[in-house]
Amino acid sequence: MITGKDDVRFGGFAGRHAIVIGASTTGLVASAVAARHFDTVTTIERDSLPGDPVWRKGAPQSHHGHILLRGGQNVFNHYFPGLTADLLAKGSVEVDMANDICWYHSGGWKKRFESGLTMLCQTRGFLELNLRQRLSQVPNVSVLQNVKATGYRAKGNRIIGVELDDDTFLAADLVIDASGRNSETPKRLCALGFGEPEVSELHVDIGYSTTLFTPPADGRDWKAMLIHSRPPATRTAALLPTEGGRWIVTLLGWQGDFAGGDIAGFLEWTKGLPVPDLYEALSEATCVDDVHRWRFPANLRRHYDRLASAPDGLVVIGDANTSLNPLYAQGMSHGAIGASILDRCLTEQRAASGAGRIDGFAKRFHRAYGRFLDECWFTSTVEDYGAVSAGGGGRLVSRLASWYLGKVTEMTWRDAEIAREFIDVMHLQRAPKTLMRPAVAVKALLPSSPAAHQVRPVRA
Repeated sequence: MITGKDDVRFGGFAGRHAIVIGASTTGLVASAVAARHFDTVTTIERDSLPGDPVWRKGAPQSHHGHILLRGGQNVFNHYFPGLTADLLAKGSVEVDMANDICWYHSGGWKKRFESGLTMLCQTRGFLELNLRQRLSQVPNVSVLQNVKATGYRAKGNRIIGVELDDDTFLAADLVIDASGRNSETPKRLCALGFGEPEVSELHVDIGYSTTLFTPPADGRDWKAMLIHSRPPATRTAALLPTEGGRWIVTLLGWQGDFAGGDIAGFLEWTKGLPVPDLYEALSEATCVDDVHRWRFPANLRRHYDRLASAPDGLVVIGDANTSLNPLYAQGMSHGAIGASILDRCLTEQRAASGAGRIDGFAKRFHRAYGRFLDECWFTSTVEDYGAVSAGGGGRLVSRLASWYLGKVTEMTWRDAEIAREFIDVMHLQRAPKTLMRPAVAVKALLPSSPAAHQVRPVRA
């Protein structure tokens, strides 16, 4: 998805000023992208941004486990060269998605082998801090913290800037909304007479409970453990390594089956997982933090690509556009890839319309981003549809897709080639249709013996 030259073209679009709303991971990389095309970039963040790798109020999910998939790593390394190496040197942990994880998925353990596809594990605060430090080195970007955008100002069919909570106004050639799931852009556009985008929702109502552990000293042949139950079971869990030699453990319950808010209730809940391995691992570890809880109500997509009355001068990216179940770990990566699409579209806009002309750009971007989000929505919701369907809901096509993905999942228990392709799709490296090729479908639809995959496999 990364496009454009490797040189940094500060102000190359000949636009004077861009504003980015939100200093999330998506907002930070979007700011780096905008810096290549505009003379100056102002990033607005309503939070106080900490100087340490800690939780902040504006990212309530940051207490929970965060992994950076390969698709996201590629983008971050492009705009912040060498970032992965820096993160690893400072404490992030690299995990091979096939060989370093004990992964129980919908009835069986996935085959373990060296895939070469790695994810980065770290706390959200640690990642954001390192991204902010990198962005601070970009000469034409400034960050305003403790400042809230309260509205947009329009002139004709164009957004021309942002109203702030201190009654000041910042003019801009382009406003980039990366403010997250609770974005106020829909109601602001409606108030200005532009209408609101259509919304797609898939209600899941998942409760997250997370805490940190110091692992026991004895050796293990794995770095991480993932337990995905098969619907209608309602419990899923992830144990991930994180900086400081700790484990961050997140328990996810569906349909009100949430883990307790204390360590006793937390550990008791893990006994209800389909396999005992996580409970056994945690029983030998030491809890070193409080249990933090969070609720995720629904997958949410705002179709700015379909909004006929969308104004020029404004684009919406990341969770502000499409918020996906964090269970599948694609949020930071889909936001980062969205920023790379923004880069490509700005380059195309300059070639097509001339330097500094933004007319028609919002539609150009949202259409291109929408095509990518179609894939993200499918890969992140198809398993959720399985859970919904178990309760009698979901459209027929979604139920069929979920059923087929279940068959592919069973193949990942024993077939390294299909397991590798499954991981590629998960990492946003390939389109979901990869898993529908005839060669994959024939294998997936053959009968199998799930009982043969109930023993946890050892590392290759």
